[in-house]
Amino acid sequence: MVSCTACLLDRMDFVNNRSITTGSSFYEECCCDGSSTSKELTWLDPYKRIIAGPKNNIVSTRPGTDSNLYTEEQSGCLSLHIPSASKTMSGAYKCISSHEGKQQIQTHYLDVYDPLYFYGTAMEQYLVFSNNSLITCQANGATPPFIRWYRGKEGDNEIFNNTEKYQIMPEGLIVKNVSNDDEGIYKCSASVLSTGEEVELDIQAKVMTPPVITQLYGSPDSVVANGESLMIQCSTEGLPEPEVALKKIPEPLTYLPKSHRGLILATQLERTIKASENKTVPWDVHSKGIIRFKSITPEDAGTYECTAKNFVGESKQQITITVLIRPEIIGFTNRSAVEGSVIPMFCNVTGVPLPRVLITFEGKSFDEERETDYDEIVENFSLLKVNRSSEGIYICNATNDMDTTTELMYLTVLHQPYFDKTYEPLWAWNGETVNISCAHDSNPPANFTWSFVPGNFSTIERQEHDNIVLDYETALEHSLPFSEQFAPFGRHECRARNEYGEAVKIFHIRKGAVPSVVENATTLEEAATSATFYIETPTNYEGPDVIGFIAEYDEIDNYEITNIHPNRTWAVGIPFKLEKLRSNTTYYIRFAAINRVGTGEWSEQLAFETMDKSAPEPPIWQVDPVEISSNKVLKWKAPENNGEPIDYYALRYCPVDEEIIESLCIEHRLEGKTELLVNELQHNTTYHLELIAHNAEGNSTPANITLTIPDELAYASVSALTAGALIGLSIAVVIICLVLLDVLLYFWKKQGIIASCCCKKNKKKKPNPLNSRDKKGLLKDNGESGTDDTLRRSNNGHTEYEYNKTTGIITGKHSSV
Repeated sequence: MVSCTACLLDRMDFVNNRSITTGSSFYEECCCDGSSTSKELTWLDPYKRIIAGPKNNIVSTRPGTDSNLYTEEQSGCLSLHIPSASKTMSGAYKCISSHEGKQQIQTHYLDVYDPLYFYGTAMEQYLVFSNNSLITCQANGATPPFIRWYRGKEGDNEIFNNTEKYQIMPEGLIVKNVSNDDEGIYKCSASVLSTGEEVELDIQAKVMTPPVITQLYGSPDSVVANGESLMIQCSTEGLPEPEVALKKIPEPLTYLPKSHRGLILATQLERTIKASENKTVPWDVHSKGIIRFKSITPEDAGTYECTAKNFVGESKQQITITVLIRPEIIGFTNRSAVEGSVIPMFCNVTGVPLPRVLITFEGKSFDEERETDYDEIVENFSLLKVNRSSEGIYICNATNDMDTTTELMYLTVLHQPYFDKTYEPLWAWNGETVNISCAHDSNPPANFTWSFVPGNFSTIERQEHDNIVLDYETALEHSLPFSEQFAPFGRHECRARNEYGEAVKIFHIRKGAVPSVVENATTLEEAATSATFYIETPTNYEGPDVIGFIAEYDEIDNYEITNIHPNRTWAVGIPFKLEKLRSNTTYYIRFAAINRVGTGEWSEQLAFETMDKSAPEPPIWQVDPVEISSNKVLKWKAPENNGEPIDYYALRYCPVDEEIIESLCIEHRLEGKTELLVNELQHNTTYHLELIAHNAEGNSTPANITLTIPDELAYASVSALTAGALIGLSIAVVIICLVLLDVLLYFWKKQGIIASCCCKKNKKKKPNPLNSRDKKGLLKDNGESGTDDTLRRSNNGHTEYEYNKTTGIITGKHSSV
């Protein structure tokens, strides 16, 4: 910025030159020394006109007006503003100061010129293959710019004039003998030396190429079935984009006399017109290289030609369309055959090309499980020997190159009656009901009759026997309730017969007895509070199989006092283990076997002794990975404490990655709990868990497991009800349940709130003779219903023994029944 001190008499006039581009702004200040003011300053434009300002009462133009030239006073200076310069504003701008009759002039020469720019130049241009082609690039600036050419986006390779490949012209760059290698980016660089300006432009040059048919295809295929849709498409490449024509090539005519030739041409024309009427778009109508057939016919088969043209060249290609006929199955219908005969299996088919035939046997119904197995294959036109297992569904599958079709045939086999089992032994006893059935398989349906041969144990009278035979001779099934008066032990025979043969089924009903005495029972394992036994199942009896065992046991001292002892039952297949015993104590135990008839006799007493108090047994994990994944709770079952109560559990779990990661292990000590909420467990992670039970005698053996926590369950739905609504709903459900329970008690036993409000108290009942005999209150009836065989302890105090009136069983307090 140059300061004007024209207000000083000893200053010399000076000249300042500036050059700016059109549209740029211009700003200059003209200032006086401290003894003068800006009122002594005036700006003149190149036409020597005063630029609006405060001097001589000329109203100055201020910023924000439409004027593009104005002055502005500020702090002893008069500044010149040109917000947007144009070429017409070029020239000398003078700042004149008048002081004590003298003038000084400061001259500013302003040169406004157009910036360097490209014009008439496209960023994407085309070269003609095998010709000399021009890439145009023109620029304008303050002076005619200097043009340079480069190859590539980075502009590393400069193109020079008059070479074998290129020639630089004022209007652009000539590329000689264009090839595909000439396609790419050309950089045009324009510069003006006088202003130092330089601009560049990337021009994408594409080579115009002759048409190329890249693909001529039929969709879905060039070989299609009669009646299917078809699209013939011709895809091309070339610059500029070729014009595509697709048409059918007429089949050549053989030489015929003129009289016959006209008739044939007329017939072909009529056939073509009819074929076109049946299509949405006939075969001779094409658009942009596509022909569509909605329902193709054999007449549409033939050769189609695609022609692609642009001014560089022309290309042609042909495709042959073949129309085939889908397979059709004939002569595969339901049949009947007699068991033991030989019949031919055949499936006749038509189609072009001739279909491949496969016959498979599916059985009497479609079984989903059989789909994973290989079906039984029957060769076409083979001989099949018919048996009962041959009956069922046969599937003929006909396949050619275009389609597959299937047909079902059911083969019915005529055969004699068959039973699944021809002999079935059964056990019966007083109170047992035996079901016998004459169900059989036969085609056609068979007639059947029952007969009865009494056995040695039958107590049935002759007249009753005759009634049985008469009653059940023609019924398919019977239920025989055995009692002292009605016990049809013996052979029950069902004989079924049709025109192809007969079959007999025998039910041998024998009298079943309870199991014999358990002769072999030993102690396998003894602990402080438990014992495990081996019990050999008795077999030397006639009756149903053993289903369980009952044991009666007590401390050896109690056998001298009472005959009432605790008992325990086990089902066959579970460990025969007694728990909750007293440590360091000798016991007597005896066993009896149980089957469906009843309980056998007691065995001889077996003595065993429990161990001294010791550390607990290992805890028993109750692991459900899915449940743990959802609520993060580990659970286990409390083991036998072996004489001393378990005071705490020690739990340790560690993540596993091929090996246990000790640094990430977490330990917990739990008192009086058999479960733990563990939020640290991560989904899709494997853990090693170790659990130890502790009592006063020490630690149990660790219970170790390896557990993989699955991914978090995604099906947990979010309740649409609020927490308050859920609580209210829960309370309402509880109240309704209580009301229903009270109503049930009222109608069942005349008890409950409703009974107390609506019914009078009963008169004092006579004392129960049993209670009068039970002076010490040792016996207590806990069963009112004759069907309730469950023995329960009283909830209002300790009782030594419990008695059930219905069954007459007296159970001790240690019984686990």
